[in-house]
Amino acid sequence: MAKKSTDMRSARRARAHVSITAYLFWIWVGLTLLISLSILVLIQWKGPNGLDIVLYKGPLSRLQITMSAVVMVWLEAGLALFLLSTGRIRKDNAFTWAGFFLITLLYINLLRERTDYGDSYSYILGAQALIDDQPFGKTYIYPPFWAILLKPIAPMGEKGAIDILWNLNIPALGLFYFLVIRVLERYGFSERLAAALVTLFMLVNVPLLRTMLYLQVNLHVLNLIFVSLLLQRRSPFWSALAMALAVHFKVSPAVLGLAFLLEKDWRWLGWVSFHTLAIFGLTILSDGFQPYLDYLYNLSLLNIPHGLNFRETSFDSFFGGFVQLIGQDYSLARPPIYLAKGLLAVTVFVTIARTMKQRVFHEGEASRLLNSFPPLMILMNMTSPLVWEHHGVFLVLVFLLLFKKIDTPLDWSWFGAAYFLEFLLPTFDFFPFSYGRLLAPLIILWLFWRIPAGKRTSPFFKRTAHRLEEIRI
Repeated sequence: MAKKSTDMRSARRARAHVSITAYLFWIWVGLTLLISLSILVLIQWKGPNGLDIVLYKGPLSRLQITMSAVVMVWLEAGLALFLLSTGRIRKDNAFTWAGFFLITLLYINLLRERTDYGDSYSYILGAQALIDDQPFGKTYIYPPFWAILLKPIAPMGEKGAIDILWNLNIPALGLFYFLVIRVLERYGFSERLAAALVTLFMLVNVPLLRTMLYLQVNLHVLNLIFVSLLLQRRSPFWSALAMALAVHFKVSPAVLGLAFLLEKDWRWLGWVSFHTLAIFGLTILSDGFQPYLDYLYNLSLLNIPHGLNFRETSFDSFFGGFVQLIGQDYSLARPPIYLAKGLLAVTVFVTIARTMKQRVFHEGEASRLLNSFPPLMILMNMTSPLVWEHHGVFLVLVFLLLFKKIDTPLDWSWFGAAYFLEFLLPTFDFFPFSYGRLLAPLIILWLFWRIPAGKRTSPFFKRTAHRLEEIRI
């Protein structure tokens, strides 16, 4: 009887809470309309530059980025009120939504302070080269498809186009947050535990921060990869299209197709071949073969000495930097580079054979796909001739999945060291100490191999998941 009375009081409090947030939401709607109307009136009264009367550009700020950040935060406030007022935020998903708002608000405010966006200029210059019927510059090392997509915004100039890319990356960040949670759920994580881990992962994360600060294309690629993984059984057509698009943004995700091959998903492989060729055909119809020739030429330049840069942590950079520091010809670096990549590939494939046989990461449907995917993401990340610090964001799944498996103090120590080197250590150039991001994925690959045969879920993982579920909201 007492329990029933307590439940009734909780229900009344919940209804009262929804009622209050409903009033607040409609107040937010009214304020939004009032602000929008005042802007329209001011522009109608004073002309296109009428806002100059009430807008002031602060020092070291960009007005367009500042206003985009303010608008996004205001819209998130409205979204939060809407979700609360309609009861869409519940006990079972409160952790997920709390993490979403925490992460996006943090990065919006960090990016509002940024005035220069690095790599994005290469994207815009690539698109402008297509418009001008000129070769790609040497800094454009992506398939032509990305530059073709950016052609409509390139005439806006570098600053204007960057404003568009900035406004695309913030939604991509939010989508990335939800997709990683859903992928972890497919691997057997509870929603609460997945939300907590992803939130902590994104709060302090150097590769993710660098991806956002340089408006890198990484999040778009990762989101497409995760969409492909999640839709693999439900809709092979859309799953294959997502992976084909990822490959046409960056070629490296093509290696992930091996996971689908190992799963013997012939229908998916047929669709991905179709989509890949279709996108290739569309790019040729748009701008001909020359952009692909320019792209291949720029890729070939990556296999020659390109200066010392100790924050770029590929095998090419490590061995190339070493021979140049000791005053030897770069040709001496090629054998160890090829040997290291060959050994890595062999190690990854041996590890895949073990993870599939032992069903280390997943035991149910599509086990071959889901057990081969994590090691292949390490291979995808490390075989490139350029591995910048922001590429570490591609290892999100690789690291987070280990939370389900490792349990001994030794393994946690190694995992902590790898996590520190990959995600927490600031970017710096100091040979050989800045090559921690080259070492970190190798440690994780070794930990994959160390997972005992027959080990399913670590006691630590079970205890943590249970305690999170016990938290009352």
